[in-house]
Amino acid sequence: MNPIIDAETSEEEISIIDIYDFFATNIKTIFIWVLVAIGAGAVVAFSLPVKYEASVMIEPTKVANEIFDQVTKNVEFKSLPVESKEVLAEKIKSPTYYSVKTIKDCGFEGEANARLALTKNMSSSVPRNSNFISIDFKAETPELATVCLESVLENIITQENKLATPLIERLNIAFQTLTQQLNAAKAEQKQLLIYNREKLTVAKNKLEANQAFVDQFSKDALSFKFDNTQFSASALLLNTLISKQNDIKQLELEINRLQFEVNGNITTKDNEVLELSKQLNDLTNAMKEPLTKQASFATPIYAPDQKVEPKRSVIMLLSVFAGFALSVMFLLGRKALRHVQTQRFAKPAS
Repeated sequence: MNPIIDAETSEEEISIIDIYDFFATNIKTIFIWVLVAIGAGAVVAFSLPVKYEASVMIEPTKVANEIFDQVTKNVEFKSLPVESKEVLAEKIKSPTYYSVKTIKDCGFEGEANARLALTKNMSSSVPRNSNFISIDFKAETPELATVCLESVLENIITQENKLATPLIERLNIAFQTLTQQLNAAKAEQKQLLIYNREKLTVAKNKLEANQAFVDQFSKDALSFKFDNTQFSASALLLNTLISKQNDIKQLELEINRLQFEVNGNITTKDNEVLELSKQLNDLTNAMKEPLTKQASFATPIYAPDQKVEPKRSVIMLLSVFAGFALSVMFLLGRKALRHVQTQRFAKPAS
């Protein structure tokens, strides 16, 4: 065993006693550093502005969209957001998303980099399995935070209305087209009702004329003599009688049908009018809530009176830790510097 190596190794090893001696010797210095750090932390903690946080859930703007159901083979309306929740949440984080009014309402008017300051105090997220967006805002008072979130909602409505306008315009055009088609079908329906009444009157007049002819023919037939010289005329009269009797039967059937349709206001346009009315009613409902709806608060704004910043206890705790760590680093650095200087002076001149 080499005694020189053992001596160097023993000098480089640090024991628990060495650590104890280090702290025992420098306890006053460490304590002073910690006190200074606590003082600096206290200055920072009590100089930072107090902030309160308000939070709310917002439902994005929705517009009804036509969806063709493959099962029922019918067109149905489904409410869809004009933009995804994730896209809106990212837009809220952008400084360029907000209007001048929103910046003013949130208390940043006249400040340098006001838009950036607004977004730093604003946070947004999409909760898992949720149709809403969660927004939090920090301000100097709960009232200011509440006003700011209300202004943010107005900003969202304005921005999303620009996206919803083409979709709503398409619904309006469809509404106007259906209304025109329905009005035209109702006009034709009304004309058919008038036509059926007129046709019923004509059929009744024909029926009366044919019945009068048959009655008169029956009276004349009693005195009419059928012989060979009048066979042709007799056959003609009989054919005419049979024809009139058939006409009477057909007229009675037609009159019964027309009477039923007139009494029930029934026409061949009824199914078309009914279908168009249903489509127009579905479209009217689709253009109203809840299928078509502007962005709104899904929950009331929650703005408690408890401050969220600054967290003074955390700042003081970090100050203690920082003071201790800096003092130890300072002492170790000073000790290392002295050791280097000692080694340098103790080195024999060559």
